Amino acid sequence: MDAVRFTANPSARLPGLSERIPDLLCEAFHRSGLGMIWTERRFPQSTGDGYVFGVRPQHVPFLIHPLLDEMQRVLEEEDGRLRILDRSLRLRLRAAIHIGPVPDAGNPGQDRIGTPTNDTFRLLDSGSIKKVMERSEPDVTLLGAIVSQRVFDDVVAAGYTGVHPTRFTEVVAEVPGKTFRQPAWLYVPRDSRGEDVRPSTPSPRPPAAPPSATMIVHGDNIGGSSYKAADHGTVNVFPGSRHG
Repeated sequence: MDAVRFTANPSARLPGLSERIPDLLCEAFHRSGLGMIWTERRFPQSTGDGYVFGVRPQHVPFLIHPLLDEMQRVLEEEDGRLRILDRSLRLRLRAAIHIGPVPDAGNPGQDRIGTPTNDTFRLLDSGSIKKVMERSEPDVTLLGAIVSQRVFDDVVAAGYTGVHPTRFTEVVAEVPGKTFRQPAWLYVPRDSRGEDVRPSTPSPRPPAAPPSATMIVHGDNIGGSSYKAADHGTVNVFPGSRHG
């Protein structure tokens, strides 16, 4: 995970915000009933404006659901506390999830070093996920996630997680200045369009249409209906959940 526009916050507040990221992750894991996964996480490390860690492969589905939706809710509560402390503070996060073998022998100098880790950071830095967070409404969308093609194929499309595949958006993840270009998938627990949906300055009214003319306006219904994934699992429907 990485903070969005971390250095836009007051410098004196950055250490505290950095320290809060793993605390909020811990809270989201425990609220999701995944406390043991958090306790057993591998090679955890703060990156200053983010946090990186590994889990056993069998736990990857839970990183998508229920963790991402719960993390959005935890960040919403944290946002309220930050605004009370300082109205200029903001903590929004990007997340990247990938699968691949890496060293895990208890050697801090070598653990997690490898192509899968590098690719995870490239996904996190890709223009696709950054653009989503930039264009979304900052008071609504506090978390955006990008998962690799392998995660989508092995976990989401295979029906191992409680989020329907249609909730994901296919993209090509690229990082400026890096030889990295891979298919990936975006998932945003609380999607919004920010400036794209704000009313613009009214333009001059066009001439009246003939009486028979009809105007049809298409829009997005944020939240939408619930889904049932692979005939099992629990699918979050804000503000509650539906069990299938």
